Amino acid sequence: MASVLPNSPKLAIGVILALIILSVPHFFSQAQATASPVTPVLTGLNFPVSLRFTPDGRIFFTEKNTGNVRVILQNRTLLPTPFAIVSPIFTDGEAGLLGITLDPSFSSNGHVYVYYTDRDPQYYTHGHIRRYTATGNTGANPVSIFDVTSSAPNTIYHNGGYLKFGPDGKLYAQVGEFHQSSDAQNQGVMEGKMLRMNPDGSVPSDNPFSGSLVWALGIRNAFGFDFDSSNARLIATEAGPTSDDEINIIVKGGNYGWPTCTGPCSPHNSVFIDPIVDFKSIVTPTGIATVEPNVYYFGEWKSGDLVRLNLTSTGSVVSMTQVYTQSGGIIAVEMGPNGKLYYSSPDGIYNLNTQFPMPQPTSFPNLVLIAIATIGAIAAATTAIYLLVRRRSRRAAISLPIGNYR
Repeated sequence: MASVLPNSPKLAIGVILALIILSVPHFFSQAQATASPVTPVLTGLNFPVSLRFTPDGRIFFTEKNTGNVRVILQNRTLLPTPFAIVSPIFTDGEAGLLGITLDPSFSSNGHVYVYYTDRDPQYYTHGHIRRYTATGNTGANPVSIFDVTSSAPNTIYHNGGYLKFGPDGKLYAQVGEFHQSSDAQNQGVMEGKMLRMNPDGSVPSDNPFSGSLVWALGIRNAFGFDFDSSNARLIATEAGPTSDDEINIIVKGGNYGWPTCTGPCSPHNSVFIDPIVDFKSIVTPTGIATVEPNVYYFGEWKSGDLVRLNLTSTGSVVSMTQVYTQSGGIIAVEMGPNGKLYYSSPDGIYNLNTQFPMPQPTSFPNLVLIAIATIGAIAAATTAIYLLVRRRSRRAAISLPIGNYR
Protein backbone atom coordinates (compact mmCIF):
# COMPACT_ATOMS: atom_id res chain seq x y z
CA MET A 1 0.00 0.00 0.00
CA ALA A 2 1.39 3.40 -0.94
CA SER A 3 2.33 5.71 1.96
CA VAL A 4 0.31 8.89 2.50
CA LEU A 5 3.33 10.57 4.06
CA PRO A 6 5.53 12.82 1.93
CA ASN A 7 8.88 11.27 1.15
CA SER A 8 10.70 14.58 1.65
CA PRO A 9 11.06 16.19 5.11
CA LYS A 10 11.02 19.63 3.50
CA LEU A 11 7.81 18.81 1.66
CA ALA A 12 6.19 17.56 4.89
CA ILE A 13 7.09 20.72 6.75
CA GLY A 14 5.84 22.85 3.87
CA VAL A 15 2.47 21.10 3.84
CA ILE A 16 1.99 21.52 7.59
CA LEU A 17 3.03 25.18 7.55
CA ALA A 18 0.51 25.79 4.78
CA LEU A 19 -2.19 24.19 6.93
CA ILE A 20 -1.26 26.47 9.84
CA ILE A 21 -1.36 29.60 7.69
CA LEU A 22 -4.72 28.64 6.20
CA SER A 23 -6.32 27.67 9.51
CA VAL A 24 -5.45 30.71 11.66
CA PRO A 25 -7.78 33.22 9.93
CA HIS A 26 -10.67 30.80 10.43
CA PHE A 27 -10.69 31.38 14.18
CA PHE A 28 -10.92 35.14 13.84
CA SER A 29 -13.49 35.06 11.07
CA GLN A 30 -15.78 33.05 13.36
CA ALA A 31 -15.97 36.01 15.73
CA GLN A 32 -17.50 38.10 12.95
CA ALA A 33 -19.58 35.47 11.18
CA THR A 34 -22.50 35.27 13.62
CA ALA A 35 -25.78 36.42 12.08
CA SER A 36 -27.67 39.17 13.89
CA PRO A 37 -31.19 38.73 15.28
CA VAL A 38 -31.82 42.46 14.74
CA THR A 39 -33.19 44.10 11.60
CA PRO A 40 -33.33 47.89 11.19
CA VAL A 41 -36.81 49.20 10.48
CA LEU A 42 -35.65 52.76 9.84
CA THR A 43 -32.51 54.63 10.87
CA GLY A 44 -31.48 58.28 10.73
CA LEU A 45 -34.38 59.25 13.00
CA ASN A 46 -34.51 62.04 15.58
CA PHE A 47 -34.72 60.47 19.06
CA PRO A 48 -37.81 58.25 18.65
CA VAL A 49 -38.81 57.88 22.29
CA SER A 50 -42.16 56.06 22.04
CA LEU A 51 -43.93 54.05 19.32
CA ARG A 52 -47.20 52.27 18.55
CA PHE A 53 -48.61 50.08 15.77
CA THR A 54 -51.86 50.61 13.91
CA PRO A 55 -53.99 47.58 12.99
CA ASP A 56 -53.02 48.07 9.32
CA GLY A 57 -49.27 47.92 10.03
CA ARG A 58 -48.18 51.55 10.26
CA ILE A 59 -45.89 52.72 13.06
CA PHE A 60 -46.65 55.97 14.90
CA PHE A 61 -43.77 57.39 16.94
CA THR A 62 -42.81 60.54 18.80
CA GLU A 63 -39.64 62.59 18.40
CA LYS A 64 -38.65 63.77 21.86
CA ASN A 65 -37.05 67.06 20.92
CA THR A 66 -39.04 68.28 17.90
CA GLY A 67 -42.65 67.85 18.98
CA ASN A 68 -43.29 65.82 15.82
CA VAL A 69 -45.53 62.77 15.75
CA ARG A 70 -44.30 60.74 12.77
CA VAL A 71 -45.67 57.86 10.71
CA ILE A 72 -43.78 54.97 9.10
CA LEU A 73 -45.77 53.24 6.37
CA GLN A 74 -46.05 49.49 5.91
CA ASN A 75 -43.20 49.57 3.37
CA ARG A 76 -40.92 51.22 5.98
CA THR A 77 -41.12 54.64 4.35
CA LEU A 78 -41.15 57.64 6.67
CA LEU A 79 -43.82 60.12 5.67
CA PRO A 80 -42.19 63.53 5.20
CA THR A 81 -45.10 65.41 6.78
CA PRO A 82 -45.64 64.77 10.51
CA PHE A 83 -48.95 63.36 11.68
CA ALA A 84 -49.02 66.26 14.16
CA ILE A 85 -46.67 68.91 15.53
CA VAL A 86 -47.12 69.41 19.27
CA SER A 87 -46.49 72.99 20.32
CA PRO A 88 -45.54 74.70 22.57
CA ILE A 89 -43.19 72.09 23.97
CA PHE A 90 -40.36 72.09 26.52
CA THR A 91 -37.50 69.69 25.78
CA ASP A 92 -34.65 70.38 28.23
CA GLY A 93 -33.21 67.39 30.07
CA GLU A 94 -35.68 64.50 30.07
CA ALA A 95 -38.62 66.68 29.00
CA GLY A 96 -40.22 66.64 25.56
CA LEU A 97 -42.74 64.65 23.53
CA LEU A 98 -42.47 61.51 25.64
CA GLY A 99 -45.35 59.12 25.03
CA ILE A 100 -47.87 57.91 22.49
CA THR A 101 -50.64 55.33 22.47
CA LEU A 102 -53.62 54.42 20.31
CA ASP A 103 -57.17 53.95 21.49
CA PRO A 104 -58.24 50.27 21.57
CA SER A 105 -60.99 51.36 19.15
CA PHE A 106 -58.55 53.20 16.89
CA SER A 107 -59.91 51.48 13.78
CA SER A 108 -63.28 53.14 14.34
CA ASN A 109 -62.52 56.37 16.26
CA GLY A 110 -58.94 57.17 15.12
CA HIS A 111 -57.91 58.45 18.55
CA VAL A 112 -54.19 58.98 19.18
CA TYR A 113 -52.95 60.11 22.61
CA VAL A 114 -49.62 61.82 23.31
CA TYR A 115 -47.88 62.94 26.50
CA TYR A 116 -45.66 66.02 26.35
CA THR A 117 -44.19 68.71 28.57
CA ASP A 118 -44.20 72.48 28.35
CA ARG A 119 -43.21 75.30 30.69
CA ASP A 120 -45.31 78.23 31.88
CA PRO A 121 -44.11 81.85 32.33
CA GLN A 122 -43.27 81.11 35.98
CA TYR A 123 -40.96 78.24 34.86
CA TYR A 124 -43.12 75.43 36.21
CA THR A 125 -43.11 72.28 34.08
CA HIS A 126 -46.44 70.86 32.94
CA GLY A 127 -47.18 67.35 31.75
CA HIS A 128 -50.06 67.15 29.28
CA ILE A 129 -52.01 64.39 27.59
CA ARG A 130 -53.50 65.48 24.28
CA ARG A 131 -55.81 63.45 22.07
CA TYR A 132 -55.85 63.69 18.27
CA THR A 133 -58.25 62.16 15.78
CA ALA A 134 -56.51 60.55 12.82
CA THR A 135 -57.74 61.44 9.37
CA GLY A 136 -55.59 59.18 7.24
CA ASN A 137 -52.05 60.12 8.24
CA THR A 138 -52.98 63.51 9.67
CA GLY A 139 -53.93 64.33 13.24
CA ALA A 140 -56.92 66.63 13.68
CA ASN A 141 -59.12 68.04 16.46
CA PRO A 142 -56.57 68.15 19.31
CA VAL A 143 -58.19 67.92 22.74
CA SER A 144 -56.35 68.27 26.06
CA ILE A 145 -57.56 65.64 28.55
CA PHE A 146 -54.96 65.91 31.33
CA ASP A 147 -52.55 68.40 32.90
CA VAL A 148 -50.14 68.05 35.83
CA THR A 149 -47.88 70.81 37.13
CA SER A 150 -44.56 70.44 38.91
CA SER A 151 -44.57 71.64 42.52
CA ALA A 152 -41.35 73.61 41.99
CA PRO A 153 -40.03 75.73 39.10
CA ASN A 154 -37.06 75.00 36.83
CA THR A 155 -37.40 71.21 36.81
CA ILE A 156 -36.19 69.29 33.76
CA TYR A 157 -36.02 65.71 35.06
CA HIS A 158 -38.37 62.91 36.16
CA ASN A 159 -41.23 63.78 33.83
CA GLY A 160 -42.50 60.25 33.16
CA GLY A 161 -44.72 60.28 30.09
CA TYR A 162 -45.26 56.66 29.09
CA LEU A 163 -48.87 55.89 28.05
CA LYS A 164 -50.72 52.66 27.37
CA PHE A 165 -54.28 51.36 27.43
CA GLY A 166 -54.86 48.43 29.73
CA PRO A 167 -56.95 45.34 28.99
CA ASP A 168 -59.72 47.04 31.00
CA GLY A 169 -59.98 49.82 28.39
CA LYS A 170 -58.56 52.46 30.76
CA LEU A 171 -55.67 54.77 29.93
CA TYR A 172 -52.63 54.35 32.19
CA ALA A 173 -49.90 57.00 32.47
CA GLN A 174 -46.59 57.14 34.30
CA VAL A 175 -45.86 60.56 35.79
CA GLY A 176 -42.53 61.25 37.49
CA GLU A 177 -42.14 63.41 40.59
CA PHE A 178 -40.48 66.25 38.63
CA HIS A 179 -37.40 65.99 40.88
CA GLN A 180 -39.47 66.76 43.99
CA SER A 181 -39.16 63.44 45.80
CA SER A 182 -41.63 64.10 48.63
CA ASP A 183 -44.47 64.45 46.10
CA ALA A 184 -44.27 60.73 45.36
CA GLN A 185 -45.72 59.96 48.82
CA ASN A 186 -48.37 62.70 48.67
CA GLN A 187 -51.57 60.93 47.71
CA GLY A 188 -53.22 64.28 46.98
CA VAL A 189 -51.01 65.14 43.97
CA MET A 190 -50.38 63.31 40.71
CA GLU A 191 -46.59 63.56 40.59
CA GLY A 192 -44.64 60.36 41.27
CA LYS A 193 -47.59 58.14 40.41
CA MET A 194 -49.06 55.58 38.07
CA LEU A 195 -52.34 57.11 36.91
CA ARG A 196 -55.46 55.43 35.54
CA MET A 197 -58.16 57.34 33.69
CA ASN A 198 -61.06 56.94 31.32
CA PRO A 199 -60.31 57.71 27.66
CA ASP A 200 -61.70 61.23 28.14
CA GLY A 201 -59.43 61.90 31.14
CA SER A 202 -62.10 61.47 33.81
CA VAL A 203 -61.67 59.40 36.98
CA PRO A 204 -62.87 55.77 36.84
CA SER A 205 -65.30 54.90 39.60
CA ASP A 206 -63.24 51.87 40.66
CA ASN A 207 -59.92 53.65 41.21
CA PRO A 208 -58.44 52.95 44.66
CA PHE A 209 -58.70 56.53 45.93
CA SER A 210 -62.08 58.18 45.51
CA GLY A 211 -62.11 61.02 43.00
CA SER A 212 -58.41 60.56 42.16
CA LEU A 213 -56.59 59.40 39.04
CA VAL A 214 -53.89 57.82 41.25
CA TRP A 215 -53.58 54.06 40.74
CA ALA A 216 -50.25 53.58 42.56
CA LEU A 217 -47.77 55.89 44.30
CA GLY A 218 -44.20 56.10 45.59
CA ILE A 219 -42.71 56.12 42.07
CA ARG A 220 -39.59 58.15 41.34
CA ASN A 221 -39.05 58.20 37.58
CA ALA A 222 -40.23 55.60 35.11
CA PHE A 223 -39.89 54.98 31.38
CA GLY A 224 -42.06 51.99 30.54
CA PHE A 225 -44.65 49.42 31.54
CA ASP A 226 -46.74 46.67 29.99
CA PHE A 227 -49.62 44.31 30.72
CA ASP A 228 -49.41 40.52 30.77
CA SER A 229 -52.85 39.33 29.65
CA SER A 230 -52.17 35.81 30.93
CA ASN A 231 -52.28 36.93 34.56
CA ALA A 232 -53.51 40.58 34.52
CA ARG A 233 -50.03 41.68 35.64
CA LEU A 234 -48.87 45.28 35.21
CA ILE A 235 -45.06 45.29 35.13
CA ALA A 236 -43.03 48.51 35.11
CA THR A 237 -39.47 49.79 35.15
CA GLU A 238 -38.24 52.51 37.49
CA ALA A 239 -34.98 54.46 37.51
CA GLY A 240 -33.22 54.87 40.84
CA PRO A 241 -30.96 57.72 42.00
CA THR A 242 -27.34 56.49 42.20
CA SER A 243 -28.30 52.84 42.70
CA ASP A 244 -31.37 50.63 42.97
CA ASP A 245 -32.99 50.78 39.57
CA GLU A 246 -36.08 48.60 39.81
CA ILE A 247 -38.62 46.44 38.06
CA ASN A 248 -41.96 46.42 39.86
CA ILE A 249 -45.30 44.68 39.64
CA ILE A 250 -47.82 47.50 39.98
CA VAL A 251 -51.03 46.74 41.86
CA LYS A 252 -54.11 48.79 42.64
CA GLY A 253 -53.34 51.23 45.46
CA GLY A 254 -49.75 49.99 45.81
CA ASN A 255 -47.03 52.15 47.35
CA TYR A 256 -43.53 51.56 45.94
CA GLY A 257 -41.59 53.37 48.62
CA TRP A 258 -39.84 56.34 47.04
CA PRO A 259 -38.28 58.35 48.62
CA THR A 260 -38.49 56.45 51.93
CA CYS A 261 -36.96 53.36 50.35
CA THR A 262 -34.76 52.80 47.33
CA GLY A 263 -34.78 49.17 46.32
CA PRO A 264 -36.14 46.74 48.92
CA CYS A 265 -36.89 48.43 52.24
CA SER A 266 -34.44 47.48 54.97
CA PRO A 267 -35.76 46.59 57.43
CA HIS A 268 -38.84 45.36 55.62
CA ASN A 269 -41.79 47.74 55.78
CA SER A 270 -45.21 46.25 55.06
CA VAL A 271 -46.51 49.66 53.94
CA PHE A 272 -44.34 49.47 50.82
CA ILE A 273 -44.08 46.94 48.00
CA ASP A 274 -40.53 45.83 47.23
CA PRO A 275 -39.32 45.51 43.63
CA ILE A 276 -39.07 42.08 42.04
CA VAL A 277 -35.72 43.13 40.54
CA ASP A 278 -33.28 45.53 42.19
CA PHE A 279 -30.19 46.67 40.28
CA LYS A 280 -27.46 47.75 42.67
CA SER A 281 -25.51 49.29 39.79
CA ILE A 282 -27.26 51.82 37.58
CA VAL A 283 -28.50 50.41 34.25
CA THR A 284 -31.51 52.75 33.75
CA PRO A 285 -34.19 50.29 32.62
CA THR A 286 -36.46 51.86 30.03
CA GLY A 287 -39.15 50.18 27.93
CA ILE A 288 -40.50 46.74 28.79
CA ALA A 289 -42.71 44.39 26.78
CA THR A 290 -44.53 41.13 27.42
CA VAL A 291 -43.30 38.56 24.90
CA GLU A 292 -45.21 35.54 26.21
CA PRO A 293 -46.84 34.65 29.53
CA ASN A 294 -44.42 35.50 32.37
CA VAL A 295 -41.66 36.43 29.90
CA TYR A 296 -40.62 40.05 29.38
CA TYR A 297 -37.93 41.93 27.48
CA PHE A 298 -36.69 45.28 28.75
CA GLY A 299 -34.12 47.77 27.54
CA GLU A 300 -31.29 49.49 29.36
CA TRP A 301 -30.27 53.02 28.53
CA LYS A 302 -26.82 52.92 30.08
CA SER A 303 -25.58 49.65 28.56
CA GLY A 304 -27.62 49.32 25.37
CA ASP A 305 -28.67 45.84 26.51
CA LEU A 306 -31.91 44.03 25.80
CA VAL A 307 -32.63 41.67 28.68
CA ARG A 308 -35.03 38.72 28.92
CA LEU A 309 -36.78 38.37 32.27
CA ASN A 310 -38.59 35.14 33.20
CA LEU A 311 -40.98 35.12 36.15
CA THR A 312 -43.06 32.48 37.85
CA SER A 313 -46.84 32.78 37.78
CA THR A 314 -46.61 34.37 41.23
CA GLY A 315 -44.06 36.99 40.15
CA SER A 316 -40.79 35.54 41.44
CA VAL A 317 -37.71 35.82 39.23
CA VAL A 318 -36.70 32.61 37.45
CA SER A 319 -33.94 34.05 35.29
CA MET A 320 -32.66 37.26 33.75
CA THR A 321 -30.52 36.99 30.61
CA GLN A 322 -28.90 39.55 28.35
CA VAL A 323 -29.95 38.67 24.80
CA TYR A 324 -28.58 41.52 22.72
CA THR A 325 -26.34 44.56 23.09
CA GLN A 326 -26.16 47.52 20.77
CA SER A 327 -24.11 50.66 20.66
CA GLY A 328 -26.19 53.42 22.24
CA GLY A 329 -29.00 53.32 24.75
CA ILE A 330 -32.33 51.57 24.26
CA ILE A 331 -35.49 53.61 24.83
CA ALA A 332 -38.84 52.11 23.79
CA VAL A 333 -39.46 48.34 23.78
CA GLU A 334 -42.73 47.07 22.26
CA MET A 335 -44.21 43.89 20.84
CA GLY A 336 -45.37 44.34 17.26
CA PRO A 337 -48.45 42.82 15.63
CA ASN A 338 -46.19 40.47 13.64
CA GLY A 339 -44.88 38.74 16.76
CA LYS A 340 -41.55 40.56 16.62
CA LEU A 341 -40.07 42.73 19.32
CA TYR A 342 -39.38 46.35 18.38
CA TYR A 343 -37.13 48.80 20.14
CA SER A 344 -35.86 52.31 19.57
CA SER A 345 -32.51 53.98 20.07
CA PRO A 346 -31.64 57.67 19.65
CA ASP A 347 -31.26 57.28 15.88
CA GLY A 348 -33.60 54.50 14.79
CA ILE A 349 -36.23 51.81 15.24
CA TYR A 350 -35.32 48.13 15.02
CA ASN A 351 -36.95 44.75 15.41
CA LEU A 352 -35.53 41.71 17.14
CA ASN A 353 -36.47 38.12 16.38
CA THR A 354 -37.08 36.65 19.84
CA GLN A 355 -36.99 33.13 18.36
CA PHE A 356 -33.47 33.65 17.02
CA PRO A 357 -30.97 31.27 18.67
CA MET A 358 -28.79 33.39 20.89
CA PRO A 359 -25.22 32.02 20.68
CA GLN A 360 -22.92 32.42 23.63
CA PRO A 361 -20.29 34.86 22.41
CA THR A 362 -16.68 33.74 22.41
CA SER A 363 -14.41 36.50 23.60
CA PHE A 364 -11.39 37.59 21.61
CA PRO A 365 -8.91 36.32 24.26
CA ASN A 366 -10.57 32.89 24.14
CA LEU A 367 -10.27 32.82 20.36
CA VAL A 368 -6.58 33.61 20.67
CA LEU A 369 -6.09 30.78 23.16
CA ILE A 370 -7.95 28.36 20.89
CA ALA A 371 -5.82 29.44 17.93
CA ILE A 372 -2.58 29.06 19.92
CA ALA A 373 -3.60 25.62 21.17
CA THR A 374 -4.50 24.49 17.66
CA ILE A 375 -1.28 25.83 16.18
CA GLY A 376 0.63 24.09 18.96
CA ALA A 377 -1.08 20.81 18.15
CA ILE A 378 -0.31 21.22 14.46
CA ALA A 379 3.31 22.07 15.30
CA ALA A 380 3.59 18.92 17.42
CA ALA A 381 2.16 16.90 14.55
CA THR A 382 4.65 18.57 12.22
CA THR A 383 7.55 17.52 14.43
CA ALA A 384 6.29 13.95 14.66
CA ILE A 385 5.83 13.70 10.90
CA TYR A 386 9.23 15.26 10.29
CA LEU A 387 10.95 12.75 12.58
CA LEU A 388 9.03 9.87 11.02
CA VAL A 389 9.89 10.96 7.49
CA ARG A 390 13.53 11.48 8.47
CA ARG A 391 13.67 8.03 10.03
CA ARG A 392 12.18 6.45 6.92
CA SER A 393 14.66 8.32 4.75
CA ARG A 394 17.59 7.03 6.81
CA ARG A 395 16.25 3.48 6.61
CA ALA A 396 15.94 3.76 2.86
CA ALA A 397 19.63 4.67 2.67
CA ILE A 398 20.76 1.46 4.54
CA SER A 399 20.90 -1.92 2.76
CA LEU A 400 19.30 -4.47 5.07
CA PRO A 401 19.42 -8.29 4.71
CA ILE A 402 16.20 -9.84 3.48
CA GLY A 403 16.18 -12.14 6.49
CA ASN A 404 15.62 -9.22 8.87
CA TYR A 405 12.02 -8.78 7.63
CA ARG A 406 9.48 -10.99 9.31
